[in-house]
Amino acid sequence: DSQQSYARRLQGTIDDLFDKAKDAMAAGDEEKARTLLMEKQGQTDRLKKALSACLLEKKRMEKMTLNVGAIEERAMEIDSLLRRSVSAKSMQDINLSEDFSLSIEDPLLQKFRDLKKD
Repeated sequence: DSQQSYARRLQGTIDDLFDKAKDAMAAGDEEKARTLLMEKQGQTDRLKKALSACLLEKKRMEKMTLNVGAIEERAMEIDSLLRRSVSAKSMQDINLSEDFSLSIEDPLLQKFRDLKKD
């Protein structure tokens, strides 16, 4: 954004210099017109560099936007995997606690039952 505002200011300066050069030519002051046009050329070179920088900045922003999208997508995939993992672990813990609670029985009662069966 700062490169764009810089380019706009340069363009304004270039336009002003050109108008001043035209006025100097109309007034018959060729030397002043030549000086203003040389200054305009320097400003035009700066503008070209600023516009190139704007283009590079725009490409970099587009690339960063794509990268952010890819990272967000990957984060959602990881979140989904974590949720499934937590859910599976909770189910496993529930199953283990059921098995544990069923197997906790008075050993003496179990021994009597086993003797009854024989």
